Amino acid sequence: MSSARRRLPRQLPMVAWLLFVWLFLWEDLSVANVLAGLAVGSLLVALFPMRPRGVPGTLRLAAAAHFVGFFAWKLVEASVIVGWEVLTPQNRINEGIVAVPIRGVSETLTTLVANAISLTPGTLTLEVRHQPPTLYVHVLHLDDIDAVRRDVQYLEVLAIRAFGSSAAVTAAEAALQERVVGGREGDR
Repeated sequence: MSSARRRLPRQLPMVAWLLFVWLFLWEDLSVANVLAGLAVGSLLVALFPMRPRGVPGTLRLAAAAHFVGFFAWKLVEASVIVGWEVLTPQNRINEGIVAVPIRGVSETLTTLVANAISLTPGTLTLEVRHQPPTLYVHVLHLDDIDAVRRDVQYLEVLAIRAFGSSAAVTAAEAALQERVVGGREGDR
């Protein structure tokens, strides 16, 4: 069996997704649009095949809920702060860029953390470096550099707990415990 035929079943969900996007953009469910969408989706998947990726970790539902809850809290907190900044005449902006060392256990988890930061009002991931693993974060209200680093690193630990491999979780827990024992981490 050729590699293209073995790849076909794995690519069908992507073709289906591209068909859905095609139909959504055209806003018309017709036979011609479905056939054109299938043709375009199949062509794109053939020209740009996705590399098969193994799942680097496992989903832990309780830890994922904790990650989502922490992110939602930070999202609300930042939205209120930025909203207050917009509504009040006083300018309290003290922006800066903070280099945050991270574990960088996988590209997927690093991307998740970087996107969570960028989705939060008042912060933006400007750059991701892989050697050494570092996120450069722009902060609108920079009061304490160490607090920014702790928040980002804690968000990374939550992501690792929720979606990382067992080895990554063990390493993250050990690093977090080291910071707590060392007195550099507040109660969480």
